[in-house]
Amino acid sequence: MKVLVFSLVCLFAAGCGSSSPRFVSHDSTEKSEKPEKKNSGPRFSSRHIEEEKKEDDRKVDVKQVTARFSSAKPSPSVSQQSNDSRAGTSRTTPKAPAGKIDDQKMMDVILGYLGTPYVYGGDSKSGIDCSAFTGAVYNQSVSVQLPRSAAEQVKVGTPVAFEDLRFGDLMFFNTTGANPSHVGIYIGDDLFAHASEAFGVTISSIESSYYKKRYTEARRVVE
Repeated sequence: MKVLVFSLVCLFAAGCGSSSPRFVSHDSTEKSEKPEKKNSGPRFSSRHIEEEKKEDDRKVDVKQVTARFSSAKPSPSVSQQSNDSRAGTSRTTPKAPAGKIDDQKMMDVILGYLGTPYVYGGDSKSGIDCSAFTGAVYNQSVSVQLPRSAAEQVKVGTPVAFEDLRFGDLMFFNTTGANPSHVGIYIGDDLFAHASEAFGVTISSIESSYYKKRYTEARRVVE
C-alpha cells in the first residue's frame, strides 16, 4: 500500500511540473505555433485605439494646420493667443528666444512626419511610436537627444504648469493605466503633435475629451 501511495504522489507531482502538457494554456500553445508579431507590445491595444477614436471629440483639420504653419508660406508664430478653457484664462505663448527652439524649424520637422503610421517600437517614417517621434523632432530641429521612452522623457527638463505651456514643451498622458504612457509636443493654440495609436502621427486638441482627462503633466526641455 505504501508503495502504491508513493507512486501516486510521484505521478501527481510530475503532472504539476512546468513541462506537463496537461497545464499548457491556450496562450502558450498559440505562441509555440504562431511567431510573435514584430513590434507588438502592451501599449498597442485595440481597446485603447477604440477609446481614442470614440472620445476624440475635438477633431483638428490637419490639412488646415499644415497649410497655416508650413514654411512654404510665411505665417505668424505657431504659439499665439490660445485660450485655456480649463483655467478660464487667456494664455499667450511667447516665441522662444533666438538660438533656442526655432518654432518654424521644429514645426517643419513635425509636418514632415504627419501621416506616418503608428508602430510600437518603430523609429522611422515607415512606422513610429510616440516617444520615438518626440525624440526625432527634438534631435532634428534642436539637436537635443531625448531618452527613448516616455517614462524616461518625463524626467528630462523642468515641470511646466498647464497654463504656462509654450511651443515645444513635452506633454504627457496616462492612456493605459501606466503614467506616463504617451507623449506629444505642444505647438500652441491648445494643439499638440504626437504619434497616436489610432491615427498615426497627427495633430490633436488638448481640449478633446480623450486627451483632456488623460493629461498628466508637461516638461520644458529647452528654455
